[in-house]
Amino acid sequence: MIELRTEIARHDDLYFKRASPEISDAAYDALKRELQALEAAHPELAPEPPGIGDDRSGRFPTHRHGVRMLSLEKVYTEAEWRAFHARMLKPLGLMEAVFVIEPKYDGLAVSLTYEQGRLVRAITRGNGSEGDDVTANVRAMADVLDPLRPGAVFPARMELRGEVFVTTEEFARLNALQEEAGRARFAHPRNLAAGTLKSSDPEERDGRNLSLVIHGWGAWEGTSVPESEQAFRATVQAWGLPAVERVQTARTADAVWGAVQTLAGQRRELGFPIDGAVVKLDDTALRRRLGEGETAPRWAVACKFSPERAVTRLRAITWQVGRTGVLTPVAEFDPVDVGGATVARATLHNRGVIARLGLHVGDFIEIERAGEIIPTVVAVQPGRRADGALPVETPLRCPACASVLEGTDGAAALRCSNPECPAQRQRRLEHFVACVDIDGLGPATLGALVGSGALKTPADLYRLRRDDLLAITGIGPKTADRLLTAIEQSKRAELGRFIQGLGIPQVGAVTARKLAARSGDLAGFAALDAGQLTRDLGPSVAASVGAFLARPEVQAELRALAGAGVRPAADTSAKPRAELPGKVFVFTGILPGVSRAKATEWVERAGGLVREGVSARTDYVVAGDNPGAKLTEARKLGVPILTPAEFKTLLGMP
Repeated sequence: MIELRTEIARHDDLYFKRASPEISDAAYDALKRELQALEAAHPELAPEPPGIGDDRSGRFPTHRHGVRMLSLEKVYTEAEWRAFHARMLKPLGLMEAVFVIEPKYDGLAVSLTYEQGRLVRAITRGNGSEGDDVTANVRAMADVLDPLRPGAVFPARMELRGEVFVTTEEFARLNALQEEAGRARFAHPRNLAAGTLKSSDPEERDGRNLSLVIHGWGAWEGTSVPESEQAFRATVQAWGLPAVERVQTARTADAVWGAVQTLAGQRRELGFPIDGAVVKLDDTALRRRLGEGETAPRWAVACKFSPERAVTRLRAITWQVGRTGVLTPVAEFDPVDVGGATVARATLHNRGVIARLGLHVGDFIEIERAGEIIPTVVAVQPGRRADGALPVETPLRCPACASVLEGTDGAAALRCSNPECPAQRQRRLEHFVACVDIDGLGPATLGALVGSGALKTPADLYRLRRDDLLAITGIGPKTADRLLTAIEQSKRAELGRFIQGLGIPQVGAVTARKLAARSGDLAGFAALDAGQLTRDLGPSVAASVGAFLARPEVQAELRALAGAGVRPAADTSAKPRAELPGKVFVFTGILPGVSRAKATEWVERAGGLVREGVSARTDYVVAGDNPGAKLTEARKLGVPILTPAEFKTLLGMP
């Protein structure tokens, strides 16, 4: 029991405070259940009081909840649900009741306190009694209104309980940026949401789009509490806050379980991560009669979905070199279907994961899709290990250039420090090409040019000749002509895109635009003084930019770009119109003449928001060529539909 408590405490720290869990929810719950069974069998061993975890980080001021913020009891099987259902309704003398079944969002629990419709505080669940005060970070979220929509009677004070999460689309976008930057991909959307909400770095926070959903309440003073969950949800929507989507109702235990299974089958279509369904009594008066336990209410339960796993055989571990030189191990295994997708490889993040799993080449391994998105190696079946199987060895030399690696003495990361490493060079150029939007210059073509020695730096792109492309890459004449045209057009890309493409540590799209606004052109950027940037960017980012610009090879590259005819355009912004701030846009289909990334940038610069899924809160759907199911959903909900031309007119774009 002591060992179990110690192990559970370690996993609590990893999950709640570090946002980097090592095991799945199901494995964690199995540990908790094993401990509970031992405590029930040996009550004389003075079991510790139950807890709900503690997400307080020690880096934020804390604040107490007006009403305790509890967790939920969990069930995994139909039998466990039926037992909870009977236990819940027996004190009420009922055989059935109205239940609400809603997705269990996989994020970080928060409580927003509003007074007379104005946001005064936002805190995490913490230990249930008090949590971290993250008001500043929550205020920066696009989904958070302050004040709430006028025209309603607000309680004098209320605590709105919700979840901060990262959508599937945003998770994919941020991981693509991680790869471009040569950094490890984020492992799970829940960890990313928690880490961002607890971040003290404005650049990191502003570069990530967190989402919010409101699903309950705590303190409620000055007006009557909602009579039901359905009434509360309607009120939240009327106030302009995001309420739970895909809600179902049912009366019987059979119908509720059927609704849970329906939701389980839809989870990959939702556009946001869920790890189960929450079942609640709808009637507030019935909830009040049942009350609450030490850690959870007696009128609600989380029906957790069992993670979908598949078993396959590990064939090799390969090591990918990022543009900063950091090596990331990747598991290569026999293709296997996991949650409806066939996968054959999964990142292992770092050497610590390999060591924790005890991987041997040839092992039978268990694969899950973390957050229904990323394939993850979660376990090894050592009982099936072949005799003579070899453990995975840590490389001593870079697989791309054979340079001796840094960090082989046990440091956290392995790194190739050779600046001429072809793998690093290619990743850096891929990042630059993506930033300045050179259409058609993919990894294969870049790889051929880098391998030939014709391409080493971004400036070399602008010296490429038609004969070089034909001779080195094997592409046809028409393709070569299109590629040269795209390269020529990129010379006038916005300055912020060029700055981002240079790969300066700690500089993403937002900071790059700030630097462009201060610089004016490449020469102005080259002459920036780090001391002058501290106020705008903060000391850490300013120091990073200063150190980058102080390198002689960087100054030489900036001069070479200018010498090659690169003349970046001034960053242009669509002037926000009165009706655009806070407006929600959804794109579907191909937008002629503009990339989805550029269209998203226009909306954000005009004060609007871009979301992946269509809902009642969507203000406009922009339908391009070959639109998908989002167009049908928009028509069904009566959401205004814009053509690409109407969209440009609305934003004031040429």
